[in-house]
Amino acid sequence: MKKRIAIFGGSLFQDLRIEEERYIPTGMQTVIELAKEYDIDNYSMMGMSITRAKRLIEALPMQELYSDCILALGEADFDQPKLFQEILEELIDTLQHKHIRPLLVSLPKKLSKERKALEIQESIDQLAVKKNVDYIYEGKTTKQVSYVVLENRDITKAILNLC
Repeated sequence: MKKRIAIFGGSLFQDLRIEEERYIPTGMQTVIELAKEYDIDNYSMMGMSITRAKRLIEALPMQELYSDCILALGEADFDQPKLFQEILEELIDTLQHKHIRPLLVSLPKKLSKERKALEIQESIDQLAVKKNVDYIYEGKTTKQVSYVVLENRDITKAILNLC
């Protein structure tokens, strides 16, 4: 039986994009590649906020279903960085209490120039260290992280190595 993993995120785990009212596969295909090794339930969606992820995690029978949970959140929370940090810490605690290993993923590198994104990213950085959570960071960093990836396509490899 394959390990079962839940994914909660925004654009990073969307393997489809909409063009001219049609769904087009992206070049990343992260979830498809992960599904070759694991049973994946991908709850990611464009605009996935930390509060929406929290509601889903609270509603799902997480403990019975998953051994790992990937959290690639923050893109939809630029206007509430303090709330984001508070809820992300709650989610990490909830998952760990249920014996589900959280895996954090940084914001996409393309957002790193926005001031509001930097606040969210700093929260993710701090919580990964504070809670001793495995952490994939896209881009160059001096932060303490589990895995640094320099290209989007390397995220899949990093997840496979960490899971």
